[in-house]
Amino acid sequence: MGKATPSGPWCAIVITDNTINDADVIVAGAGIIGATFATLLGRAGFNIALIEASISDSDTDESLPDPRVLAITRASEQILRRANVWAKIPSERIGNFRKMHVWDEKGNGDIRFDSAVICQPTLGYIIAGKLIQSTLQASLLNMDTVTWYRPARPALLERHGDSVVLGLDDGRRVRAGMIVAADGGNSAVRELAGITMESHDYRQSALVCTVDTEKPHDNVARQRFLTRGPLAFLPMAEPSRCSIVWSTTPEHAIDLINMDINQFQTELEIAFMGTLGKITNSGTRATFPLRRAQATQYCQPRLALIGDSAHSVHPLAGQGANLGLLDAATLAELIIAARLSDRDPGAYPVLRRYERWRRGENYKMMMLFEGFKYLFESQIESVRWFRNTGMNLMDSVPLAKEWIMCRAMGLEGDLPTFARELP
Repeated sequence: MGKATPSGPWCAIVITDNTINDADVIVAGAGIIGATFATLLGRAGFNIALIEASISDSDTDESLPDPRVLAITRASEQILRRANVWAKIPSERIGNFRKMHVWDEKGNGDIRFDSAVICQPTLGYIIAGKLIQSTLQASLLNMDTVTWYRPARPALLERHGDSVVLGLDDGRRVRAGMIVAADGGNSAVRELAGITMESHDYRQSALVCTVDTEKPHDNVARQRFLTRGPLAFLPMAEPSRCSIVWSTTPEHAIDLINMDINQFQTELEIAFMGTLGKITNSGTRATFPLRRAQATQYCQPRLALIGDSAHSVHPLAGQGANLGLLDAATLAELIIAARLSDRDPGAYPVLRRYERWRRGENYKMMMLFEGFKYLFESQIESVRWFRNTGMNLMDSVPLAKEWIMCRAMGLEGDLPTFARELP
């Protein structure tokens, strides 16, 4: 296998010939989910072939505008700690929310959560996606167990008994005991494997943007359910800066994108009832369509899907990346355990255990979020009364709120070891 070390930010092993190159595991996709999975396995001694389509640094260049942030649960924090990445994220750039306030536009129902009630310092974190991505990729570039293939796209998938061969669009080929698809909602690996997605179009778009507000956010995550969809203000590290996620109709999202900055900020203040005072500044706006999707299979012999390659959910609870990280941690745990017990990590029974573990859990979360979406969008008088009464009732039952917080934070549930707090 020929090797070279080029200059620039992606100084990694580069394949320079067309022979078949061997690895233990092929990981397609170096986004947050794929990079986390590759890091967990690489730290356990697996030789990883990491396939990434992008050659530009736009996904990790923090000087370029990007309104996307992630709400990170305590379980995801633990996964990133086990990957030895969390401590490398500058603490001053990690926002956190100690409290959460949710209320309904049509009625007096509201519910509040406070991490102090369950003796926890925070409910979760708000972090720029590029910051997590760049930290993960910098860590991967320093791992001698990881070989990068960049830029490269999967073009051919072959199975040969106890191995798979992935052909890349530049003519190179990689052989391994298994391949893991983490290459997003339009996964090329999933398509090559003939796995279909069952999807439902919500006929909504999410607008994301970073805004500065007149009043400080006080580390409170806020979400108001509007007729067209929920509007969330997520507190960032700066005391008066929030990331907004506004789920609305596609037509309204286009209107919001096309507004001048003053008109947009006024519209946002009105929609949020001026809860944080005036919007004093706003950054780049972006929109993306919303849908619920689930792969018909999470695995085949020698192949597994994780993250957006396997599923997508409505963003109203900010759980998309967290579900993907749980996929990555679960699959990594099972593969590592198989090798330690002298079993074949890529064998179908190992991968089926992953599928049984995660597919059902992800589906339950999808349906829960979808139920909330339709419940809060309904304008039927009896439904409006039910949801407002239910929110107020739930707010008055401490044990119920404590259970919801623990589940949402990843402190309880059927979690992989990588997601559990270290003793």
